[in-house]
Amino acid sequence: MFESGPGGDFATYIGNRTGAIYRLDLGKVHYQKMKLDDLLFPAIEREDQLRRIPEEIQCKLCGNIFTASSISIESEEQIEAYEL
Repeated sequence: MFESGPGGDFATYIGNRTGAIYRLDLGKVHYQKMKLDDLLFPAIEREDQLRRIPEEIQCKLCGNIFTASSISIESEEQIEAYEL
């Protein structure tokens, strides 16, 4: 399971070149009407390519990129989980 960020709505990316983690505040996208591409542009220039975590997981052994899909779990608390 993966939580994008406590106390907010964030998207998490990892850079292919450096392996750096980038967290994007989706509030800026939704409420301030900023474009996702504009916010990610500096990271894309540095990394060449970004993968969204946990939706795109790269295997360290074979290098394949696996796609995770969101699944719902019925419980008293709302839990966001991903399945490969």
